[in-house]
Amino acid sequence: MDFYNILDEVQDAKGQTYMPYAGKMDDGTWIEGTISIDFLNANFGNFTTATEMKNATQSEGLQLFFDWLVEQGKLPA
Repeated sequence: MDFYNILDEVQDAKGQTYMPYAGKMDDGTWIEGTISIDFLNANFGNFTTATEMKNATQSEGLQLFFDWLVEQGKLPA
C-alpha cells in the first residue's frame, strides 16, 4: 500500500495528510492535525487492510485514523 496513492497532501505541508486524531486532550477530546505520509508508508505500507494496520499499532489515534479511512472509502476494512 502506498499511502501517497490514497491520501491527499495538506496544502502548505508537503508530505503531510490530514489526521483527525492527531492528539488527545486531558478531557478526552481529539485534536486535529497532520501526519507524515512517509511515516505511514514506512510503518504500515506492507499491510493491505485497516484491520492489519490496527493490529500493528497500540496507538488509539492511529487505530481511529485507520477506521476513519475505511469510512472515507480510502482503505479496505
